[in-house]
Amino acid sequence: MSDVQLRTKAWFGDEPLSITFPPAWKVLEVGPRDSPALSAEALREQLNRPIGSPPLRNLAKGKTKAVILVDDLTRPTPAADLLPPLIEAITQGGVREEAITVLLAGGTHPPASAQDRAKKVGAKLSPAVRVMAHDSRGDLVDLGKSPAGLPIRINRTVMECDLKIGVGCIYPHPIAGFSGGAKIVLPAVCGAETTRMMHDYLRGSRERGGSIHTELRQDMIAVARKAGLNFIANVTLNHCREISSLFAGDLVEAHEAGVREAQRMYAVPVVTGADIVVADMYPFDTSWQFAQDRGMWPIECAGPTASRVVIAACPLGLGTHELFPVDSPLWSRVARRLQHFRLADLDRPLEKLNTVVKLLRQKQQQLMVFSPGLEEHELKTMFPHAQRFGEWPALRAALLARHGEGPVTVAVYRCAPFLVPEGVVQAEDVEGPARHLQPAATEVRPVSDRVGEAAV
Repeated sequence: MSDVQLRTKAWFGDEPLSITFPPAWKVLEVGPRDSPALSAEALREQLNRPIGSPPLRNLAKGKTKAVILVDDLTRPTPAADLLPPLIEAITQGGVREEAITVLLAGGTHPPASAQDRAKKVGAKLSPAVRVMAHDSRGDLVDLGKSPAGLPIRINRTVMECDLKIGVGCIYPHPIAGFSGGAKIVLPAVCGAETTRMMHDYLRGSRERGGSIHTELRQDMIAVARKAGLNFIANVTLNHCREISSLFAGDLVEAHEAGVREAQRMYAVPVVTGADIVVADMYPFDTSWQFAQDRGMWPIECAGPTASRVVIAACPLGLGTHELFPVDSPLWSRVARRLQHFRLADLDRPLEKLNTVVKLLRQKQQQLMVFSPGLEEHELKTMFPHAQRFGEWPALRAALLARHGEGPVTVAVYRCAPFLVPEGVVQAEDVEGPARHLQPAATEVRPVSDRVGEAAV
């Protein structure tokens, strides 16, 4: 058997997963450029060399209350590795541990439970540090309007602190281009209406992994500045969900440096002509809601006759999102967006039409989904033509029944939500029975050319 070694169950074990194929099949692996995990000492060194900002311990001098904004379990950021050096730097500046709050900033996601908060912050956090979860319908402070006209309502705990640090991970995002930076404030600690209008009203990137210089990002930055975000600590991750690099400092300069590294790490060629396309959703595989939202792009690139396979453990099952509930009909989302239609949107009707067509096409995908945590009826609420498998051997048998012993070519996209397609490789041009394809296998534009692109 040909086997591929993956990871599965982010936050619920992060276990190794081996998927096997018949020995005669050609298996091509596509994945990120991997780097080893940074040590605790290396993390401290990076924090002490911030980009575009004084060191955090200097920023903390004279401050009385600090808040560290951290994303929730729907995101892969290993906050437990970052919190100790951050808190150490804050206390070195004179802020007591009892005056520090870690706030799980989940935007309009349901507020994190005590169990989820414990997973995110880890067991080594001092009991003196308060841990809370943001509630988008909870106690909020009105900060007026953003430059783009959004009503700014922000978590009161955030606004009561005079030192604000944002922690997050940088990876491709379907609207923001890349995650991280100012996004930890807008939308992560904003009210539901602020977040809803941001999604419906502002222009973001036209593609995941696209430009970060958009109307959406500029408003995020303005709101974060207005809220007083002093410092960020953004990371990139390797395929084991370990921190491979850290970018700390100013919310714009440090973020842009991190985006350049993410572009370098995650750019991969698209394999054309594969008989089977496998999209591995780790480390966004905690629920189907976020797995399918972030990692389906290899499935969209598959040929018309290819088998489409998705791997997502989904220990939390279907999942949920207030803005995009899984059981809401497509027409309701379109109607809501039309409520915020502007004259400026008249120049992009084809873009909006393409989005609707893409959503409709996704509904018709005949997926083969390997997901121990997802029920068949849950899967069919979003993909009525999909088939769910609880064990890999059963899915492999179904593939063998369809394709036979060979010749068969399989393209496996490891950590698909992290990857950004750049260039094309023909499956038939790859020599040998198996090969791990790195970005160097195709021509990729220098990453520095893309960070500065403006949205058209």
